[in-house]
Amino acid sequence: MNEFLIVPLYEDLGLRGCQVDTRSGSVSYVAAAVSGLVVAVLWIAGRDQLLRMAIPAMAMLTAVALYFTRPMVYIQYALWVWFLSPLVRRIVDWRFGYADPNFVLIAPLLVSAVAGITLLTPSRRAGTRIPVVFVLCGSAIVYGFMVGMVLHPSAETVYGLCNWLCPMLFGLHLFLNWRQYEEQRAAISNTFLWGVLILGLYGIYQYFSPPVWDRYWLESIMLGGGSESFGRPEPLQVRVWSTMNSPGPFANVMLAGLLVLFAIRWSWKLPALVAGYLALLLSLVRTAWMSWFLGLFVLLRKSTPRVIVRVLVLIIVLGVCLVPLVNDSRLADVLGDRVETLSDVGHDESFQERLDMYRAVTNDAMANPFGHGLKNQEVVKGFAVDSGILAMVFSLGWVGTLVFSVGMLSFFLKKQQARMKNDMFSRATKAIVIALGAQVVGGNIFVSVSGAILWIFAGMYLSADQRYSDRSIAVANEMDA
Repeated sequence: MNEFLIVPLYEDLGLRGCQVDTRSGSVSYVAAAVSGLVVAVLWIAGRDQLLRMAIPAMAMLTAVALYFTRPMVYIQYALWVWFLSPLVRRIVDWRFGYADPNFVLIAPLLVSAVAGITLLTPSRRAGTRIPVVFVLCGSAIVYGFMVGMVLHPSAETVYGLCNWLCPMLFGLHLFLNWRQYEEQRAAISNTFLWGVLILGLYGIYQYFSPPVWDRYWLESIMLGGGSESFGRPEPLQVRVWSTMNSPGPFANVMLAGLLVLFAIRWSWKLPALVAGYLALLLSLVRTAWMSWFLGLFVLLRKSTPRVIVRVLVLIIVLGVCLVPLVNDSRLADVLGDRVETLSDVGHDESFQERLDMYRAVTNDAMANPFGHGLKNQEVVKGFAVDSGILAMVFSLGWVGTLVFSVGMLSFFLKKQQARMKNDMFSRATKAIVIALGAQVVGGNIFVSVSGAILWIFAGMYLSADQRYSDRSIAVANEMDA
């Protein structure tokens, strides 16, 4: 995103005193221009295989340039790559033919992996201890990778490592740069503001009139034997996934963005909220709906009466805007049927399928103490294991799961500093991580874009904690002097 999108938000957040580098980074511009030229030439020449490999390579080249020259724009760029890569993949497939697996989808992993440079740069992390959650969870992931390389050394195991580790590296990068917490906060808030608006509007359009590349992709999945869990490639028949590759990850992005919007002030916030909530409803992802309520509760818990009143007034205004839309006959029936399943899980097919999966694979999970190692997708007895708990046990084994769980528990048990209570963004970060964590029974929240969202906001919460702790020490030293 450009500087004119960053500076106004700094003012809206009350960060006028922060330094915002708006100077042109010639290296990053050159890298972006070269990347765009390479992709355009391969597109025009019809070299589809090279194009699918060039897109992630060029995305990483641009990320490296931004990392060293414009670090706040690098953060925004990485988020947009996570948001848009599946859409780019579908457009490429529509133009050149469906391909699975597809190299385009590794672009966000490579871009996030660039953040690992921070670990190799002592000056960027001088005097900062890596939090327990990153140490333990990272160790468990490395253990799972080693087991995988022993049992089934393959590119799939390496991809599994990237899928688990790269989102964490990005979150760790945010923490290690805690001295720029205010700038990072503004960059992330700004990106989610535009992300909720753009992804939400695209999702609504997708529902009423699916673009040709979305229809082609869905048809290809169905021809390959996939289920109709994403809906059908027809107007009013789609479960919205917007620019993501499935409704679940899209719903989690919206969940995070919509909670972030409660924490900031911006003139475009109401249109973004309306588009985001309507698209979230049309995704029909009930776990995300319930997680949003949990996140809102955590966000408002122990908040001041003024903040609670402000949020409740905003929710009422949103309700007034959304009720006429959801009462439209083209939406009311499908949303009503989905809401009814919340109170009648006994006749909910997806709920019953998940119970069947747990019954079928739990014994296998318990019988493999070392796990299977990291994989792209664990399939056991014909079931694609999409439960976060079972994914941990199969991928990390008993020991790895225990270490990983203790790491996550250390984050959830961390007490909030008194100074952080007035920072609504830091409160929102903790609420988002808890809301996503509640989905661990039904979904693997530690990989792909859901994992990126989880670790980004975990890193930002710990960054805020470190920043306010440093300020407290500085104030105490001044008083002693």
